[in-house]
Formats: sequence, structure tokens, C-alpha cells
Amino acid sequence: MIETQQNESFYSLRTIDGHPRDCDIYAANNMSLAHSACLIALRQEIWSVLLYRRPFRFPLCPDNDYTNLDAAVDEYIWVNRILIWCADICKFCFGGEGGVIDMNGRLERWKRLKAVQDKWDTIQPACFKPLYYKEADPSQGRYFPEEWHMNECQVVGLQHLELSRVLLAAYDPNLQRIGLGASSSISSLEAQLRRSTIRLCGLALNSLNSHSQPAMVTAAVGISMCGEYIRDPGEQAAIEGFLGILEREHAWPTQNVMFALRDAWSLRRKQSESFSVSGGQMT
Repeated sequence: MIETQQNESFYSLRTIDGHPRDCDIYAANNMSLAHSACLIALRQEIWSVLLYRRPFRFPLCPDNDYTNLDAAVDEYIWVNRILIWCADICKFCFGGEGGVIDMNGRLERWKRLKAVQDKWDTIQPACFKPLYYKEADPSQGRYFPEEWHMNECQVVGLQHLELSRVLLAAYDPNLQRIGLGASSSISSLEAQLRRSTIRLCGLALNSLNSHSQPAMVTAAVGISMCGEYIRDPGEQAAIEGFLGILEREHAWPTQNVMFALRDAWSLRRKQSESFSVSGGQMT
């Protein structure tokens, strides 16, 4: 179906938007079933790449230009753009068609992809601003932020933005992994992974269409990637509760992820206790 789109690459900023929406804002855009099916396939490919850490397999356009994105478009077009950008980042991180690029080319590519996130953080489109927002409050037993949005489309976009944020942070070529200052860099990375995971869950649970299956699954993908960096016992229990809801309400298998998380959390606790007993000295 993707090959029948007859484009150099269907998954490009030039073609992903589909036909213009009707002047009546309440009218659905005139998008074909094939176009919609390809968008669903793109989301599933992103999930699969992130879950299994395999190369991106779809024919993604190699020259998407993110430097001049028109802000005066609706949230549906913005979400399509975010999906293409997220797919581009998946290809950057895990590989795909197009061969291997050298270190300098990789750094420049990362900078171009990161610039989209920086621009978003500076001038977030008004349609993605929450109707209601409340910070998490562990003292009150609320471990996820409350963030309400108008429709599920906005939630999909914001969740894939967080997945992209995770990948850009984890695969930053400038990240110092060894030597003086490496500990601080790794700590900052882990803090970012934790924040994104918590927000992914909050978006899934507190949107107007609460507990929607696509939003819950997207959050579960984030948990499988970053859940081991959740260190607070209360947050860990909240993550387990989230996975329990996903399996109970949507029959999505979560036991393997749950067991892996418990093992990772247990190992981190033992390492922390060992470090404390040794007085902070290397053992």
C-alpha cells in the first residue's frame, strides 16, 4: 500500500499533510483511506523500532527540510509533521536505508533534528497548549502530571514529541560518557528520561479521552525504554499501576516489561545500598 502512493517518498514533509482541509473547520479533511492507513503504519513502525531497537524500514524521505515549518496550520498537520520528524530521529538513532554517515555528518544531522525540538519549545503552536495542567504532587499521591487536551490527535503529537526528546538526549553525539564531567552528563540524561516517561503516562491518563488505547500503548513504549531510570518507590508503584491498567483494560501484554523493570529497580537499589555501605568509595 505504501509503494502505491507513487511518490519519491510518501513519508516526507511535502506529501504527508494530505489534501487541504475544508474552509469549514468542523469538516473532516478530504484524506483517502490509503493515506490514513499509511499514517497508522508509520506509528506502528516507530513503536516497533523503539521496542526492538531495529533499523527503520519504511521509505522515509532522505531530505526532509525542517527549517521553515509554517506555524499557521491545524493540529492534524502538525502531528503528521511530528511523526515524520520522530521517524527521522528513529532512522538517525537505529539506522535504516541510506548507509552510514561519518561522525561529522552525524553531528550535523543531530543538530538539524534537535533544532526542531528547540523551535517547538520556543514557539509551541497554540493548539497544543493544554486546557488544564497541574504538576504532579507525590505528597498527595499524584505521581503523574494532569494535562488535558482537546482531542486525541494532540495527545498523539505531544507523546511522539516526548519520544523524540528521549532519543535526541540519549543519542546526543556531544554526550560525555567517560572522564571528568561524565557523571553530571549521565545524571542530566537520566533526569530527562525520567521526566519524559512521567509526562507520557500523564498524557495518556489525563487527556479528555482518558485511558485511550493508542495513548496508553505509546506511553508503554516510553516505559520500556526509560522505566528503569525511575528511582522513586512511589513513582515505580505508579508505573506498575499504569501497566496494570493497560493490560486490564486493553489486553496489552505487559508482564515481561513489568518483570524486567522490577529486576532493574532491584539491581539499582542493591548498587545504591552497596555504595552507601562502602562510604561512597569505589568497591
